[in-house]
Amino acid sequence: MITRRIRLAIAGTLLGLTALAGAAAHGRRTTPPPPDGKTTFNAPSDGPVTFSGHLDRTSVLQGGDGVVRMELVLGGRPVVEEHRARRPTDVVVVLDRSGSMEGEKIERARAAVRELIGLLAPDDRFALVTYGNDAVVAIPLARPDGGARAAWTSAVGEIRADGGTNMSAGLDLGLGVVLGGREAARTARLVLISDGLANQGDATPEGLLARARRVTHGESVLSTVGVGSDFNEYLMTALADAGTGNYYYLHGSDDLAQVFAREFDAARTTVASGVAVEITPGRDVRVLDAGGYPLERVGERVVFRPGSLFAGQERRIWVTLAVPQGAPAEHEIGRFALAWGEGAARTTLALDDVPRVACVARADDFYARIDGPTWARSVVVESYNKMQEEVAREVKEGRRDEALQRLRQFKDETSAMNARVQSPAVSAQLDALAPLERDVAAAFEGERQAAKQNELSKEKSARAFDARRLGAKK
Repeated sequence: MITRRIRLAIAGTLLGLTALAGAAAHGRRTTPPPPDGKTTFNAPSDGPVTFSGHLDRTSVLQGGDGVVRMELVLGGRPVVEEHRARRPTDVVVVLDRSGSMEGEKIERARAAVRELIGLLAPDDRFALVTYGNDAVVAIPLARPDGGARAAWTSAVGEIRADGGTNMSAGLDLGLGVVLGGREAARTARLVLISDGLANQGDATPEGLLARARRVTHGESVLSTVGVGSDFNEYLMTALADAGTGNYYYLHGSDDLAQVFAREFDAARTTVASGVAVEITPGRDVRVLDAGGYPLERVGERVVFRPGSLFAGQERRIWVTLAVPQGAPAEHEIGRFALAWGEGAARTTLALDDVPRVACVARADDFYARIDGPTWARSVVVESYNKMQEEVAREVKEGRRDEALQRLRQFKDETSAMNARVQSPAVSAQLDALAPLERDVAAAFEGERQAAKQNELSKEKSARAFDARRLGAKK
């Protein structure tokens, strides 16, 4: 006997098939079934690294921009202090000693290097490369044995500022020290410090970035420090990205010694190096951005390299994708994997499922499939700071109206979305736009306009750089 439940199920199926057939006969598009609503994805792991993803929506609106954002969370598991295996560290400082470093800048740099020397453990190694018109190894790579610390402190006191800014020579020499002295089981950090524009040697961005990428061979890392007001912040951030390290902007009396201490601690607590995120996009899906990191195309995959992971660290990076939005349909946005290590020891974690997004015709369906908390984070962290970077560039170029227009565009678009989502966090972020708008306007008023625009650009760029790579610094 056929039960009532089975009869109802059969009837429902037949009705569904009849509706689909009728729609096909009349040439109408049918609204695709909604995706399963899954927005959180995890990679099974019992090792030192964790990996997960959080989708900000499971639909895009037909005829819209097709944008979807995935928040990737990379974690290094905490290590109980007494069980932590300390890794011997090589720290190589590449210091700009050009004429513009004369005075307080070079004095603070010398003091910071002396403090760094005091932090070295017996099995660590340290080297100092300085550059002006040329580059020299002021302190060769070595352990602080015997009277080395005293000798190094004396050598640091002899550094004088003079000449041009041959950054390529400094990087070449620093790279030679790092890669030439590389030993297994050691970790290495190269820290580049400059207050000016590269104006000698190979000063092209392409040449300097190629040098930065070389640092990552052998699991080394390059971080950059911009001091003062004359350096090119876009080049320094790009060098840090290419070298998978950190970027710092120091102005006034900011403490360079704290930068050294942070880089030193990061090198000692690394649990995964050579980290790469690998995305295999779904059909007709494009990867637009990944927290500002450079994107590499490797066959069908898109790869970006966010640098090392440290014990207890959590890094959050927003990946922005464009999904087809021409007609109602369901799309797999792609496969996400995290890899680290080197050679045969390389390990890969993959998210446990493929995120799916539907293109829908009705605005109500679109808004019903937005994950409110995740979308709010994507606005407050990613969208806002990407806008801040773009505003900073316009200010740098002296384009006041374009900077204010970009700011107001962000406000209008975000306000329209939040009128439906109703996120308090996004509302608070929108309220905070007024001071940024005033800062931009003030940079084009009164005296010292060029200096004010330069300083505002550096400050906003540095903040946005850090925020879009949330948790990157350790």
